[in-house]
Amino acid sequence: MAKGTARATIQALTGRLGRAQVVAGITSAATAVVPVDSRGRRWLVHNGSAALAGHGALWLVTGNPMGAEPLMAAAVHSVPDCGAFVITCVGAYAAWKAARVLRGLPGLLGLAVRPAAALGAAFWGQGTAPLITEVMAATAPWSSMLLPLLAAGTLAGICWWALDSRSSAWRAPVRWAARIPLATLALGVGLYAPGGAL
Repeated sequence: MAKGTARATIQALTGRLGRAQVVAGITSAATAVVPVDSRGRRWLVHNGSAALAGHGALWLVTGNPMGAEPLMAAAVHSVPDCGAFVITCVGAYAAWKAARVLRGLPGLLGLAVRPAAALGAAFWGQGTAPLITEVMAATAPWSSMLLPLLAAGTLAGICWWALDSRSSAWRAPVRWAARIPLATLALGVGLYAPGGAL
């Protein structure tokens, strides 16, 4: 078995095996290591190896053995600004829709009512960051425990929508690579959560 694996590795590195043969070899090796009937173990190996690959890359780039943990801390500290941005966008959209009932006003007033309402709501929304900070301070320690989950949930949703939801038809190695951001984020939350709870 080891001799065959070494021979196949040398053939793949020297270009004597085609891409399809290399992918088939990787898939059969993964199936041999983690049998098909043990779905839980295969899921754990798939996600665990993706998380370790992403964590290792972050460790290598940042020099921090905690990987994504500092990024999670930065995301939590930016929640007031991100929240104010979301409130600004939602408020502007809601004001635009609500002002539709006034567009029947005569002349220029009817044309300007919707943009004016949207701009007014957006200006109000931009000033909500201090209010969010006060709410976070008033709800401590719950906010310090729940905000990492809120920030991570938003980022995880983006990772899932951008990569995971589209990767089901891709080849196994590419599906694994597409799982790295989401798995790394989950590991970063796990490493950061105890610090946020203390």
